[in-house]
Amino acid sequence: MSVVDPSRQKFDFGFELIMWDLGGHSVPDALDLLEREGFGWFEALFGDTLGGDYSRRVMTLGPRELPKVVSDVEIFDRMAAFARAHTEREIRLASLFCDGDWLDPQLWPHEFAKAQVLTRFLQSCGSPILVVGGGPPEDAPREPADYEAFAARLHDIGRFTGELGLRSVYHPHIDTFIETREQLDRLMDVLDTELVGLCVDPAHFQLKRDDPVDIFRTYSAAINYVHLKDVNGDESTLSGLDRYVAFCPLGAGIVDLPGIVNELLDVEYDGLVVVEQDISQQPDEDCLRSTAYIRDELGLRLTASGDLVSG
Repeated sequence: MSVVDPSRQKFDFGFELIMWDLGGHSVPDALDLLEREGFGWFEALFGDTLGGDYSRRVMTLGPRELPKVVSDVEIFDRMAAFARAHTEREIRLASLFCDGDWLDPQLWPHEFAKAQVLTRFLQSCGSPILVVGGGPPEDAPREPADYEAFAARLHDIGRFTGELGLRSVYHPHIDTFIETREQLDRLMDVLDTELVGLCVDPAHFQLKRDDPVDIFRTYSAAINYVHLKDVNGDESTLSGLDRYVAFCPLGAGIVDLPGIVNELLDVEYDGLVVVEQDISQQPDEDCLRSTAYIRDELGLRLTASGDLVSG
């Protein structure tokens, strides 16, 4: 196992709220826990019907019901909770996860409108990043033009966010347009990284039996945001929903987390590293296990930049 030198740390940690969200747990209670533990940042799903419909149609999780209709009251309350976090607590919204098909010509105007609205909201919260995920998974061999068309959509989003002072990052993810190292390499051949960066989550590449440490090493210059996640297994034995259930607290899986952290330290990465798990039956306990791993096993601080969040 790689040995981490914590004296070189320049990045801060955040935590994704998804495992509380998916389990129907209280977001305010989750934020209270993260603040008590010392996290300065959090990320969340937006929770819109458009994103829910994308997940139902595209992600291969077995039979899925129609997406729950989200009322404007629920959305407004959720946005207000996110916006108030940095005035009510010492924690700030780092990003929102914005997924979509992106290539469907009928959906594109609506999905782009969502990205624009989220960007303006994030700007008002002092958030630095818009995480863009999604795109249809490969169901037939792709041509170079397919990657160029996908990159063009990302460029449109990245150009808009850049004009407002935020950075768009694309998140490769199982069941989406970029799942494997080979697909990522082809996208990076045509992606303008002046407009769009990467959010790399090692657990997704581990599931596809690719080497996440080498991906961090190869694309370090384009990585502007990190989802740090562990997984207990890969697609040699896992399929469908079992792949998502296999995501686990940091240190409980097979991802070379010290190796990834060392790649970040070597390039003096000073962005955000957001811990994520997805599905959990006990989100508070799993959050504390991941936090203990960061502090006790890696010897890292949750806030290293000295820029503690305040009103």
